[in-house]
Amino acid sequence: MKCPQCGSFKDKVVDSRQSKDGTVIRRRRECLECGYRFTTYERFEEEKIIVKKKNGSTEPFYKEKIINGIRLASKNRPVSEKQMEEIADEIEKYLIEEGKLVVESTEIGDLVQERLKKIDVISYIRFKSVYNEFKDLRDFEQTLKEIENIE
Repeated sequence: MKCPQCGSFKDKVVDSRQSKDGTVIRRRRECLECGYRFTTYERFEEEKIIVKKKNGSTEPFYKEKIINGIRLASKNRPVSEKQMEEIADEIEKYLIEEGKLVVESTEIGDLVQERLKKIDVISYIRFKSVYNEFKDLRDFEQTLKEIENIE
């Protein structure tokens, strides 16, 4: 580790402590050249998920985008903020566990729809109509038929 005082790379660790949740290690170091003491933090690097959009562009995965989409579809519906966050968390966890670091936006949309359908059918239809770009009433009728066949 480079000493912030003199720039030397020679140091020793004089104390290490783990955070309560176990995700960070705090290390007190002493520069062997100038004797300056400084603190460093070690934490794990989270996997970054990249979303490949319909137009071919890519962007980082943001849970907040999922929550905002569900929030719009669920306006004035009995879907709580906690449920929205849980859906986004479940999807992120699933993608990481499956090792999907590059994922199609359509797959994320399908995962949202699958979970939203179990919570509130109206919110599901609203989300699906925007996400699947319904063109006319026939698209709604088809979705309603699919729901009736499931139930």
